[in-house]
Amino acid sequence: MKTRTAALWFSGAMSMAISIAANAAAAADVGAADEGIQEIVVTAEKRTENLQTVPVAISAYTSKTRDLIGIETIQDMTNYTPGLTYSTSLDRAYIRGVGRETNNLSTNPGVATYADNVYNSSVVAASGDSLFIDRVEIQRGPQGTLYGRNSIAGTINSISKRPTQDWYAEIRANVGNYGTHNFEGAISGPITDTLRFRFAGYRNATRDGYFTNLSNGKTESSQLGEGNYFYWEGQLEWDINPDTNFWLKVGQLGYNTAYRVPANVIGTYDYAPYPTSALAPGPAFGCTVPGGVQPANAYCTNPANSNVWNFSASDPNNAILSRTYVITPQLTWHGPGMDLKYLGAYTTYYYNLWNDYDNTNITSYNFPATIVYPPGALGPGTAGSPCYPTVCPPLTVFPSATSNYIETKHYYSNELDLSSHTDNPLQWIVGLFQYHEQNYQTPGNVFLPGQAQLETPANINFTALAAPNPDRSIYDQQQEMHSNSFAGFGQLDWKFAPTLKATLGLRYTYDVLAGSEQFRELCFGLPACLGLPNSIPGPALFGAFTPVNDITASDPAIANCFTPAGCKYPGVKNLPTLLPNGFWSRGLGASWDSPTGTAGLEWTPTDSTLLYAKYTRGYKSGGFNASTISVNPESQPEHIDAFELGGKTTINRQVQLNGALFYYNYKDLQIPLTELNPTGSGPAISSIVNLPTVHSYGAELESIWQPTASLQFLVNYAYLHATIAGNSASCNVVPAPATCYQNVVSGEFENVAGNTVPQSPKNKISVNGNYTWRFTPGSLNVSATYIWKDKMPDAIFNEWYYVAPSYSQVDARISWNDAADRYTVFLYGKNLQNKLGYDGIGAGAVVDPAAGTAACGTNSAGPYYCNQSLGLTPPRTYGIEVQVRLK
Repeated sequence: MKTRTAALWFSGAMSMAISIAANAAAAADVGAADEGIQEIVVTAEKRTENLQTVPVAISAYTSKTRDLIGIETIQDMTNYTPGLTYSTSLDRAYIRGVGRETNNLSTNPGVATYADNVYNSSVVAASGDSLFIDRVEIQRGPQGTLYGRNSIAGTINSISKRPTQDWYAEIRANVGNYGTHNFEGAISGPITDTLRFRFAGYRNATRDGYFTNLSNGKTESSQLGEGNYFYWEGQLEWDINPDTNFWLKVGQLGYNTAYRVPANVIGTYDYAPYPTSALAPGPAFGCTVPGGVQPANAYCTNPANSNVWNFSASDPNNAILSRTYVITPQLTWHGPGMDLKYLGAYTTYYYNLWNDYDNTNITSYNFPATIVYPPGALGPGTAGSPCYPTVCPPLTVFPSATSNYIETKHYYSNELDLSSHTDNPLQWIVGLFQYHEQNYQTPGNVFLPGQAQLETPANINFTALAAPNPDRSIYDQQQEMHSNSFAGFGQLDWKFAPTLKATLGLRYTYDVLAGSEQFRELCFGLPACLGLPNSIPGPALFGAFTPVNDITASDPAIANCFTPAGCKYPGVKNLPTLLPNGFWSRGLGASWDSPTGTAGLEWTPTDSTLLYAKYTRGYKSGGFNASTISVNPESQPEHIDAFELGGKTTINRQVQLNGALFYYNYKDLQIPLTELNPTGSGPAISSIVNLPTVHSYGAELESIWQPTASLQFLVNYAYLHATIAGNSASCNVVPAPATCYQNVVSGEFENVAGNTVPQSPKNKISVNGNYTWRFTPGSLNVSATYIWKDKMPDAIFNEWYYVAPSYSQVDARISWNDAADRYTVFLYGKNLQNKLGYDGIGAGAVVDPAAGTAACGTNSAGPYYCNQSLGLTPPRTYGIEVQVRLK
């Protein structure tokens, strides 16, 4: 193994030195090829600099490059950016295996997203297309000094197109398969000699999604496909005086779409009366009851097994983003030898997601009662009831379940930077940063709208009725949290010799998070809730009289919170309290702080070559597993000690080579885990744990080869080895290793030491070639791209069912641009071979699989079974886009 690792490192280093390749991510503009590889300007270190002079592994996409080779979305950017992965359906980005493993709003992302250098908590902020975004900069590795808030993995910064000095207007139309009809427009120009404006927007629609619901013929998409979308923005730029500039941007975004999350589930339905973690009878159990399944066209086998783009569900999935407003003011003063800049932003949004929770179109069935009702049994029936001494009438089950997820968020930030801009060997920048966020989240409300019994639950002992439940929910989680972050930072760059420069940066961050969480769960006939053996489901005994009881107080997490060894925060505030509506509530609060920074050395042996070595300390704040009232809700902060060697060179403006080697010592990675209920049945328990240590190393290559004025090749390669450190001893020893966790699918505790962390493909490569023919009327460019991504685990358990397979993709694009640059026409096709691609994968346990189903593995009890939830990249897409510009 050591020999193989050394060989890979040697190969990566040699590739940096001799490969003739390219980086579409760090690429200069592909156009104007007669002038050689074009320079690209970035603001990675909060100064305007040539990308090739910045000692950071950075990828930058200009709007022209994006148009020419077809980089339209964040998912497209992952194809060209070494180390970057993205889960589209979950809006989670990762760089070099570091990111965010949960969408719980009381945790933070590991990749910091910025819009116009202002922090934003969602990657969506960087996904605007080339009409709105001038360039996107992706910095790999911790940016612990200048971009401190949760930039432990890196940053993604989108820079808007600004108002123009001269009048300009553009309209775009895009028509493609799946009923795509997109329309965009922008206008910009002067109001006065010192005041300029820009207004732009789009109205997009997609008629069909990638997935077909065989129950009703309707379609859905995991990529925000089918539906309607709108966006508008307005900008003002004002030269207050020769030294002072003010810029303001306001915008609104919204959509209403059939959004399928997870993308699709393959594998067997679970035909058990109560599947793993169920609180009510399982829908597929109705398929085992003769005559009990409705409607007549109900699917009793999973249609995704024969075609992964098909599913069967009784309830539609729907996502609505509304009341989304963004305001970004910036003020810059150019003083003597220094610039003072204020960066502000305010964002608010409301997001509402409805999902079919049971993944079937089985709407009702009769659960037969098969056991004689005994005298004095729990529940409404006793001796003398209509059921005694025979069996009860069957229970009619309405298993159609829906889940509702709501985010309401408001956040704002203020930053003040003071930086030098002289020719002195010593350059500096200092700044202050403040961020505030408020959010409300219901991350797991599950409803059984047809089950009227849920409206009047009893308490766990059946001694009284519990609080009413008019919305017929069976599981509720809620949280209201607010956070504040404050930081001060400074960085010095000292050019102490003509070819040598040293960098030293330091940042101190203080984070506070506080609020409350609420939780309620009911049980409808589960044996464990009724004190019955697991072999006797409640409906088999009670039939139509099967009770619903409120089991919230008996949840192990809540019960343990009342013991001395229970909750992490003792005291009244941190103990659960029963509310009149039946929810248990608890206050949470904590603070974290950390110094971070960087130290680096640069050597520029020639004007076109940069070599650098740097150490960076990264930090991500702690958080809470809020809304579940877990026993130990707090997750500790993450830290990274990152070491990087890099180089950038340009040869005769025909060859550009950028490469990096890195090593990470990663502490306390926050990982969400689901563990089986200790009672042996009932809902699983969610928690967030901190992995002790992850060791990562890798090599990245970005380069361009432009042998002629018309021909260009671009190639990216990334190698990543990110594994959990620790003792690989058995989990059966006492004490068990710190890296032992329960795999909810197998039910076993596994030692994950040596496993690859999620979202860390070992190898990834992209190759683009494009050629331009120039004629008197204009130019024709043909571009083709090949992408290959290695298999990728999406859990700390590396069994095959948690691993997304490797895949490849071929894209092509033809563009015609007239000589006056008045219009451009694109013909495009993506995933031309129509192959399955993956951006994530999950798995769930199955108690009672279909006959003949192959086992997923073997544990101490024998074979076990599972299904998989697949996050899929889009199938083949194609279309035509027309751009018309008026200047």
